[in-house]
Amino acid sequence: MRPVRIIAAFVFATAVAVTGCTAHPAAVHPATVPTPASSASPPPTTAPPHPLRPNPPASGPAAPTTTLPLGRVEGLDAVQAIGGTATAWAVGQGAILATSDGGRTWARVWRGPDELYEVDFVSASTGWALGDGILLGTVDRGQHWHTLGQPRPGPLWRIHFSSRTQGWGVAGDPGQVDERSIMKRDATRLVHTTDGGQTWSALAAPAPPQTVCFTAPHDGWLASQRSVWRSTDGGHSWRPSFTLPMPADGFPFFADLQCAAPGAAWVRFDYDHARGRNPYALYATGDRGAHWHGVLAEPGTQGNLLHLPIGPGTDSGPLSVIDPGRAVLLSPTPPADATGAVLISQGNRLRRLPDIPGTALFRPASVSFASATRGWVVGTDRAGRAVLLATVDGGRTWQSQLRS
Repeated sequence: MRPVRIIAAFVFATAVAVTGCTAHPAAVHPATVPTPASSASPPPTTAPPHPLRPNPPASGPAAPTTTLPLGRVEGLDAVQAIGGTATAWAVGQGAILATSDGGRTWARVWRGPDELYEVDFVSASTGWALGDGILLGTVDRGQHWHTLGQPRPGPLWRIHFSSRTQGWGVAGDPGQVDERSIMKRDATRLVHTTDGGQTWSALAAPAPPQTVCFTAPHDGWLASQRSVWRSTDGGHSWRPSFTLPMPADGFPFFADLQCAAPGAAWVRFDYDHARGRNPYALYATGDRGAHWHGVLAEPGTQGNLLHLPIGPGTDSGPLSVIDPGRAVLLSPTPPADATGAVLISQGNRLRRLPDIPGTALFRPASVSFASATRGWVVGTDRAGRAVLLATVDGGRTWQSQLRS
């Protein structure tokens, strides 16, 4: 998930077949088309660039020149649109996909044995993809991907970069931390890199972190359970900013942060409730944490306790922050076989968008908007197949970019 990341979308006139079937090749200027190995990234035509080397000059976003046959994509876990461009990235099971033309064509720019579940780009050229025990980086629009370092506290399972060199992450012992389980979040450490992810050092944190995000090398936020802290010195010290005003009741919380601009942030609190339900509540601040306002909550447990406007569905779903005052939230309601969506504007104005049927999207994993109109979402449909949907009208209509 990156807001404007971030973690963490949806109609283009032309779609590309990728999921659960053999896809049509992507038409993206394949100047170099290597023969892919079955379990490795494509061999680079030149030595992989160092993360700190300057990018080659470019007039604007360009399609990757190193591409692979799109082939079969088993699953997609995260997507990120690059604000102000027609570029987006999607990662998942053994794949990194890229588009530079608003989704009309997609290229497969990496293939390997690992499942990647987080993608984080600071520009159309420089970004990272994170999986279980693996961190990949590129500085040349995905033409080359190189393996980066892991911190000593344990493997990374969340990352957030504010520039091509400065990044923060959440790391932990793989025996105690499972990035997909709310129940195992108590052995994590805050880590920091100044060389684009090659090396990491541990920083003190006010609580075992769950998510962290920075808008600049000095300005950032950290969340854990029901609380949020702010740092103005790069994460070396933290001060309390907000605590969710409801009791823990013995059930664990997970706080998912997204930065929007210096001094602005959004946080979604997920509540691991009984009977397999995952209620949620969304809060935001635009004044450096001096005031937080409740945006919405699921219709039930948290909504009743917090007296907030009702969200679009019953279960927690991904959020895409567009800017300090605008965001899109998706929330599935499994019994209704649909995913609800809402556009939030001016901090608290809610516009309910049409539901996405379960045949198109049953479990959203990640959503990302490049603007208030253009965005993508990845997840699975009711049959468990990977899904990539796109919109150019702010989520009012959707079109699949993965088809058989």
